[in-house]
Amino acid sequence: MVNTTYYITNKNNQLLELLNTIDYCLSDARLEEVDKIIRLKEELLANDGIHITPEQMNNIISLLLSFVPMTVKEVG
Repeated sequence: MVNTTYYITNKNNQLLELLNTIDYCLSDARLEEVDKIIRLKEELLANDGIHITPEQMNNIISLLLSFVPMTVKEVG
């Protein structure tokens, strides 16, 4: 079994933009979401965006999608 790992490069400031977006999400987050968001940000910072697990990648996507307006998420 192969362990899949992802990374977010800082080319064109992608990692910095993601961290800034996470900070923005924090400012708008519900209290029960704050710990999860902070933990995700700390994990990204600890590894400089390298060796991101598939679970962390899913958490990033879920976090970002949670702030997309429902009208945008609706299909068809």
